[in-house]
Amino acid sequence: MEYQNLKQIIIESLLQWDTKNQRAKGKGILGLVLGFAPADEEQGRYTLHSHWQIWLEELSQGVRDALFHADADKRSKARQEFCAHVDEVMNATYGADLTIEHTCKQGALRKNLVGNIVQDRQPQILRNARHRNISGDIEGKVMECKVCKKEISPTDMINGALKCWKDTVKGTTRTRPDIPDPLSPHRLDIAAYTYSYHMEGGCSPINDPFWSDMDVRRVLLTRRFDEHAWSHRNSCFKKVREFYSDYYHSIIFRNSTRSETNYTHISWLIFLV
Repeated sequence: MEYQNLKQIIIESLLQWDTKNQRAKGKGILGLVLGFAPADEEQGRYTLHSHWQIWLEELSQGVRDALFHADADKRSKARQEFCAHVDEVMNATYGADLTIEHTCKQGALRKNLVGNIVQDRQPQILRNARHRNISGDIEGKVMECKVCKKEISPTDMINGALKCWKDTVKGTTRTRPDIPDPLSPHRLDIAAYTYSYHMEGGCSPINDPFWSDMDVRRVLLTRRFDEHAWSHRNSCFKKVREFYSDYYHSIIFRNSTRSETNYTHISWLIFLV
């Protein structure tokens, strides 16, 4: 019964589907739904899960044809619209206004907006980070310091932001034992799982100079649920031998310094439309 209720929430609230009239009520989290087909399965422990195929107006056959249109102007326009749609429904950015602390190789401490401190590493590095065998050499460090070229991962970036917040969020919180540096996995879990209770009209609001700060909690929520683990899992390579195949993971794992999706980075996704 609980599983069925969750599916109903997904269908009616997230996909914005009118179950009575069998049509979309409006745009959902993925776009305007034309139809969908969920398949329910049991896992090894006999718990249920679903695989969904969803047809969207924004990713219809007409869109796919336009992406490869003979007319260069129409093709360019379609690709810009496609990238804009990807950014709209699959944005996992930490935000350009994130301030971080970073200690350069020479020992100099820098504090600034993330875009002023870090930059992308070479595209091949990101490709290697998706590889089954050599991703361990990268360890998720797909960015680097603009000055000293020290390699930086999204986790390093968030730990640097937490250092700033501990000193500046509504007074001093540096010595508090419930804000470890770096944040432990179990503290991250607690912050993420209690977000809906503590924040934005939740049933158990808190008044704390650190844990009730919206910027802090949103970043930790993104860190816990939207960032793909650099070490990957066996399920990441179900249908390929070396590179992980999950479309969604490639968007989430992308470099945090980019403000928008570039067609050249996701052109291989067109064949899934």
